[in-house]
Amino acid sequence: MVLIIIGAILVSILSFFGDQSVIDWMQAHRTTAGMRFAGLVSRYGDWPGLTLYAAIAFLVAWWLKHRVATRIILGMLIALAIQGAVQYPLCSLTGRARPNNIEAKQEWNGPWRNGKLAFFDNKIHSFPSGHTGGSFAFFGVLFFAWRRYGWLFLPLAALIGWSRIYLNVHHLSDVVVGMFLGLFISWLVTRWFELRATRTRTDT
Repeated sequence: MVLIIIGAILVSILSFFGDQSVIDWMQAHRTTAGMRFAGLVSRYGDWPGLTLYAAIAFLVAWWLKHRVATRIILGMLIALAIQGAVQYPLCSLTGRARPNNIEAKQEWNGPWRNGKLAFFDNKIHSFPSGHTGGSFAFFGVLFFAWRRYGWLFLPLAALIGWSRIYLNVHHLSDVVVGMFLGLFISWLVTRWFELRATRTRTDT
């Protein structure tokens, strides 16, 4: 686990060196259709959408009396909530300007901007990516609790992260750090609540 954490930190650091190159590449290959698609992914991949999907899945699992599934879905919601509670203060403290923020005079602004507390200034809440962190925290629980098929949902989280870069509202490093933060939180939640999928429907 220690080696994985060290590797994640190294990859996160290296991702900063690729920020501008990725922005330039995206700009050169951005299309109207691509922007429309990325916009839809970003809109429905945010926390309200994820919460709605989980609520529907929870009701279905509850109706089928599948307690294991209901616990995993609750774990997904808990991970999503914890990620938001951690990510938003980080965004406020770092105050990193979004790539499309042409008004920003500097990239890193901290919690203050123009002499005022910038806690609610979304234009400088780039680091880390909330969409990416939330989606990896959400689907990460499914991955750690249901190793056999849960990994199939991680590409959805990656797609959400890609959409944020494509829309030019996040740097590559924002997305990479958000991904690792979300996965770490989902791993902790899975361990705390001892979430494990079973092949059969059970009340245990």
